[in-house]
Amino acid sequence: MAEANTHWQVQQRPAIMTRRFEFGSYAMTRKFLDDLLELSERTGYYPDLNFGKTHVNVSVASQGDSIGQAEYDFSAEVDSIASNLAS
Repeated sequence: MAEANTHWQVQQRPAIMTRRFEFGSYAMTRKFLDDLLELSERTGYYPDLNFGKTHVNVSVASQGDSIGQAEYDFSAEVDSIASNLAS
């Protein structure tokens, strides 16, 4: 099983991964949220979000008792979305 990027906080009870993403402008935050929506629609997984003008907190909860490959894969795709915005 893959491990989460070191930027994600992982806890086992409840089984959840969280990460805060910071952006330089509202436009970048909005683009991240739009891209995250596309990912969610494609994968059928909708994370919990908390966001402000220039930040987004993403929580990826396990569908079972522990974090599995699906959660690690989803978090890696979220990281990729954020990385693409930064470049």
